Amino acid sequence: MKDMFEIADLIANDYKKDPRNKTYATEELILASILEETGELISAASLHSLIDQYQSGELSSIDEEKYDAASYGCGVLARKCFAEDPEDEDAEVDYEIFWLVNDDNSISAEIQMM
Repeated sequence: MKDMFEIADLIANDYKKDPRNKTYATEELILASILEETGELISAASLHSLIDQYQSGELSSIDEEKYDAASYGCGVLARKCFAEDPEDEDAEVDYEIFWLVNDDNSISAEIQMM
């Protein structure tokens, strides 16, 4: 598995070919982000459950850490796509995350600039 930063760089490079006000974090990026931040490799099914729990407001403190790790990857991608200086780790970017279930049942996140 590629690391989160490699995956984010690939997505950001594609985004820069046709910039818009949104980009998409793939399931691969989200899972890699959770692994990077928590050291835990979770399954796609566990990711579905995590997002469902978040959307219903039923996250446990352990799952909240995983959700924060998933959101962190989205934040990294937002910075790489939307920040004036994508390499500035302290760059502030306002964005919203919308969780999606794709036709192939994978999870992705639509990240929109605010």
